[in-house]
Amino acid sequence: MIIFQRTLLLTCLLAASLFALGQSTLTKSEAALVEGSKQAILATGISESYFNTHFKLLSVVDKPSDRRVMWQFSVNEHQTVVTDAIGYSTQGGKQIDLHSVGKALGQTSEISRTVTRARALRIMRSCIGPYETPSVTYGPVDGRAELLLVAAARVPAEKSKSEREKEREREREERNKQKAETAGIDALAKEEEEGEGGAPIMLGAVNLRTGKCTKGAALSSPFAK
Repeated sequence: MIIFQRTLLLTCLLAASLFALGQSTLTKSEAALVEGSKQAILATGISESYFNTHFKLLSVVDKPSDRRVMWQFSVNEHQTVVTDAIGYSTQGGKQIDLHSVGKALGQTSEISRTVTRARALRIMRSCIGPYETPSVTYGPVDGRAELLLVAAARVPAEKSKSEREKEREREREERNKQKAETAGIDALAKEEEEGEGGAPIMLGAVNLRTGKCTKGAALSSPFAK
């Protein structure tokens, strides 16, 4: 038990040293933004030792119109980016930084056990079917920060007509298109107008802490490829 505690202490000290080393390459103003961002994240509920283990500084931007700190958040094999956009207010002639990361995360807890990525992908497939571009996000669900695997699946259109009727419809569309071209009408604009509304897609989110999947419907852009 004593050996384990010493090992844990050394790990935390090493993480803190590496974080401090990264800060040493920053300007004074940048370092202040990074430290303020760290404190804003700690205020959401996690401990400093958990932060040092799971958060890694990616970049800091310190421009008059763009101030933000970006962190990589890692738990087991899952990684995502947490962005803290920083505004300010003035009180008594002094500028006070306002960090958005608290609202971006919600109330945090120290997530340590997660389902594997392979299992999460299987859960996603059983939840919404064949999906595209899965990604990991970390943000509030009912006010509590959750680590999620999210993805989208295209919903196949229902067959409301027979193949023969569809063939006739295509033939009519082709004749109308030829007439439109003859009359000098922009056929492309007509097709876009008919395509308004987009194709339905199914959104899925697998909670990487619990393995529970939730899903919802949305519409994709008619111009998305």
